[in-house]
Amino acid sequence: MSPHNLKRLCSLSLWLILSVIGTLGLVSGSLRDLEARTWDWRARCIADPKRRDSRIQIISIDQSALDYFAKHEKIYWPWPRSLYVPVIEFLRRAGAKGVAFDLIFTDDVGRVEEDIQLAAALAGEMPVVQAFVPRVIDVERDEQSGIEQKLRQFTHYDASRFLSSDHSRHYTSAKLPAPELLNGAATLGSVVAEADNDTIFRRAIPGGWLGSVPFLSLPFALYARTIQSESLSLKLASQVDGDGEFLIRFHGSAGSYETHPIHAIINSWLQITEGKTPGVDLQRFKDAYVFVGATAPGLLDLRSVPLGGVFSGVEVNATILDNLIHEDFLRSVPVSSVAMALCIALGLVVLGAVSTYRRWVMISAIAPIVWVAICFLGAAFGWWIPMVVPVITVVTALSLGFLIQYQIEGKQHRFVRGAFKHFVSADVVERIVQDPRRLALGGERREMTMFFADIEGFTSLSEKMEPGELVRFINRLLSEVTDIIVRYEGTIDKYEGDAVIAFWNAPLPNADHRARAVEAALACQKRLHDLADLFHADFGIKPRLRIGLNTGVVTVGNFGSTTRFNYTVIGDAVNLASRLEGTNKVFGTQILVSQSTHEGLSNRFTWRRVGQVAVKGKSQPTQLFEPLDPRLQERMIAALSEYEDGLSAFERGDLVAAIECFASLDFDPVSRSYLSRIERDGAKSVGTTSQPLWILTEK
Repeated sequence: MSPHNLKRLCSLSLWLILSVIGTLGLVSGSLRDLEARTWDWRARCIADPKRRDSRIQIISIDQSALDYFAKHEKIYWPWPRSLYVPVIEFLRRAGAKGVAFDLIFTDDVGRVEEDIQLAAALAGEMPVVQAFVPRVIDVERDEQSGIEQKLRQFTHYDASRFLSSDHSRHYTSAKLPAPELLNGAATLGSVVAEADNDTIFRRAIPGGWLGSVPFLSLPFALYARTIQSESLSLKLASQVDGDGEFLIRFHGSAGSYETHPIHAIINSWLQITEGKTPGVDLQRFKDAYVFVGATAPGLLDLRSVPLGGVFSGVEVNATILDNLIHEDFLRSVPVSSVAMALCIALGLVVLGAVSTYRRWVMISAIAPIVWVAICFLGAAFGWWIPMVVPVITVVTALSLGFLIQYQIEGKQHRFVRGAFKHFVSADVVERIVQDPRRLALGGERREMTMFFADIEGFTSLSEKMEPGELVRFINRLLSEVTDIIVRYEGTIDKYEGDAVIAFWNAPLPNADHRARAVEAALACQKRLHDLADLFHADFGIKPRLRIGLNTGVVTVGNFGSTTRFNYTVIGDAVNLASRLEGTNKVFGTQILVSQSTHEGLSNRFTWRRVGQVAVKGKSQPTQLFEPLDPRLQERMIAALSEYEDGLSAFERGDLVAAIECFASLDFDPVSRSYLSRIERDGAKSVGTTSQPLWILTEK
């Protein structure tokens, strides 16, 4: 079987197997706990306190309220139920839409006379939802029937429209409010809530069935009693998940809803009865939906939520009511849709992973990141999209696809790379692998920056070293230079003995090629300076490197014969860079840069102008510059002003002033070069020209 057909067979098999595994993982709900954790990350990202409904208010029994009544009234928890009467009267006077007590007023705590007072307060037009606790325990049939009868009497709404017939919870008994309170109850709501396996509350249970009687949970009961909708809206019905539950959209951290300590409300009502201005403004509760519940840690009504930390149970119920009013519960994407999308994604990933085109490989490599991004984006639009199983499956497909590519077509690519790596750069090899047509002869015109580097005094050095030692020395030095050139995105053209030839802006475009070449040149000099002692210890010398840089339009491409060629550059700009490397000998410099390379970089490096030079073989002169390294040439940088004065004096023919300036810079090889020229040529070298030339007759 050919490699191509073998790759197709392996890819198809991989896609089928992983599609089945991924689909089964989604359907079975495997890794559900880990998936829930990833959902918590998304829930934190989409939480927006601005979405909360300001009409929802909380009256809290917090620690400050417990301390207040214990200190001032000598009233300790559990409080007498008559203490809640002022709360109801205050809310009724304020015009609240309704109130839900997230407290259990059972007959095992409290006194009858207090219950009668509270029941009388409850019997008004403002709906008041009382809490009860449904239970699954063994009871006699007559007892269950009696509880059903009571519950049916005090659930004044059509609860069944909120409940899923297939997934509703069923109970056999209930802990109801005291009989006296039942007489004044507008309706009842369950306070049973269930956390996920990791003890985090993410879902709202709408209610359940006690025998044949349907009932709602506390926030759903308050919604049904106050909104007065005849049927469940289509939008709200679509937000029920497969288990008959609603996924809660939390709007912010604990305390997002406006909360008032209960003693402030009670005192405000007392102030109203005394004809005083209440401490809490009645308008705050106009048309409000109010929850009364415990938030003090000692009362043990705290719940872990996806946003981190804990919420009080009453604040979770407030959030559920908010979701109900605005019909913005979060929704889970159907498993069938996710499975279909996963199969498509797996096919694309496998095809990309085994592709020979780098673009397709890169696209497939980021597929897991794309899926994660889609999951977060979906959360922002209110959708829970499974993340864990799809990402694990896609990463597996990606890894195995790369393995197939490596084992089958990778062998061919390794052969090409091995055959050409000694002749062209690594980037060129990759381009050949991706498109073998690039092996054809030819080139293109492009502006590039050329780099020529040579070891100073190499001829005399080679005479002093044994051949083996000389090879080690050259290889070590050229390795250091090569690493720097590659690091700064250059391409090695060739090595000629002790010389390195490189260029920038090919084969890959680099708009900043001038600066990258200068940075590489400075880095090479700094590296050799740092390694000078090591080279001296190993070879007895401290090597110096001369570098020439020039920018110009050249031809770059494959040149040679049909059987042997090289990826290189040709053109007049290449020759000038070579001449500039040798020109360093005239001025005693280590880096010389032509004016064409210097253009646009005057503010990016510290420069000094060396002079105008006509190199051998060139009739057109060029202005040369030297980039100065603040780490190595601090003294020269400090003396730049004096140097420029000397150069200006030289160019205008004032040799006395030039000698005076250059003589004070005896540490500077360029200044010494100018002094030597003045001494050698005298006034003839300057004449009346404004920019006297250095005319070089040697390379």
